[in-house]
Amino acid sequence: MAEKIRPALRLMLLCMVAAVLLSVVNGLTKDKIDINTRRKIDASRREALGDYAFEDMGVTPEDCITGVYRALDGDRTAGYVYEMESKGYGGVVYLCVGIDASGQVAAVRVSGHSETKGLGTPEGEAFLSAFAGLSAREGAAQEVEAITGATVSSTAVRRAVDQALTHYATHYAQEAAE
Repeated sequence: MAEKIRPALRLMLLCMVAAVLLSVVNGLTKDKIDINTRRKIDASRREALGDYAFEDMGVTPEDCITGVYRALDGDRTAGYVYEMESKGYGGVVYLCVGIDASGQVAAVRVSGHSETKGLGTPEGEAFLSAFAGLSAREGAAQEVEAITGATVSSTAVRRAVDQALTHYATHYAQEAAE
């Protein structure tokens, strides 16, 4: 009986040591990981609208929208960047949608995904570029043609862009017009 318990105890002790070591390593690297993640997100915002100072609008996450940031050029609002998460074929697609002061999509940038082919290819870049210039009207993003072989991923991006445009029209378009 003791012969069967001894290996189990060794395995349990080994697992406990591994868990403690993983916890220590996580504690040591957490801040660096958070800094690198923040840099990547900031870069995505700049790619989506331009090199501005960004102010968090404190929007409560809803559906695909996880955050909204006002782009400031001094005291002037240059536009808004929407951080979005939309369910694709292989998981969540993380993207930033830049909407300029005139209410048109400046750019759409994918900051992360676990999708199949398409979003990280030249064909995917052409797809994302097709959103530039769209303005807030019902279903505007649905007019952009999906990537062949990546229809679910394309639909995830179109859904997110439509939600960003709708949110902008509802909450910020009047302010931009003034």
